[in-house]
Amino acid sequence: LQCTATTMDDKDASKSNDSLGTLDDQRCLEQMGCVQELYRGFGGFMSFAFCFTAVSVIPSISLGFTSSVGLGGPAEIVWAWIVGYFFCILAGASMAEIISVYPSAGSVYHWAGQMGPPEWAPISSYVCGWFNFLGNAAGDAEFSSGFATCVSYASSIANPESGELSVGAQVGISILVLAVWSALDCARTDVQGWINNFAVFWQITGSLIIVICLLALSSERATGSFVFLEGIDTTNVTLSTDTPYAGMPVPAYTIVLGITSCLFAFTGYEAGAHM
Repeated sequence: LQCTATTMDDKDASKSNDSLGTLDDQRCLEQMGCVQELYRGFGGFMSFAFCFTAVSVIPSISLGFTSSVGLGGPAEIVWAWIVGYFFCILAGASMAEIISVYPSAGSVYHWAGQMGPPEWAPISSYVCGWFNFLGNAAGDAEFSSGFATCVSYASSIANPESGELSVGAQVGISILVLAVWSALDCARTDVQGWINNFAVFWQITGSLIIVICLLALSSERATGSFVFLEGIDTTNVTLSTDTPYAGMPVPAYTIVLGITSCLFAFTGYEAGAHM
């Protein structure tokens, strides 16, 4: 179906500063017998839940915690999150300001075309859209792989004799998780909203339970100097030993590597704008 939104009568109107692109979209949809309407099934809390689960800070902490311990130690984890939080909030606030000016579906790749020079709009949207897609695809793969790793660790704790799951089993779990996520994405918007509401409850409740159990059941607790000042660098470990150099000065590049855990967690600020 070819849409002929701009007719001979529209030539004069095209010279004005009217939003011709929007009018063309409406006329094209009318020719196809459609009404320009996006189904909106999200309430206020559902919108929050959608962004909260997309950013997914709490699961991200568990996925990057192991690497952060070896790449800087407790001090790096604490201070990197404080510093990283400040700059990530600046990025989130900037995106909030942009979406208030361009409140339309499409998110970052639409913004890239709107905010740049008109002649660069197509290539800007194309490049930004593909980078956004590749980042989300890599993030989904990482989360599914991290889930499989957590299942493997839980299995080794429950059955120490059997040990961790094989690589093939973990890959199979990751593929199964991705398949479940793909099936959920086929649901209606309001159904996904209720699923996100449950995910928020599960993440917050589960985190509180973990924190309470750790404080109540731990036989030893770390001192304040260990949490805020202790540095651990395992990047200098040789092949002949597995002993980390605990307490030694942490080089700058190790801190840079360790802060990636924080940056990995603080992502997805544009998620709410996709809808």
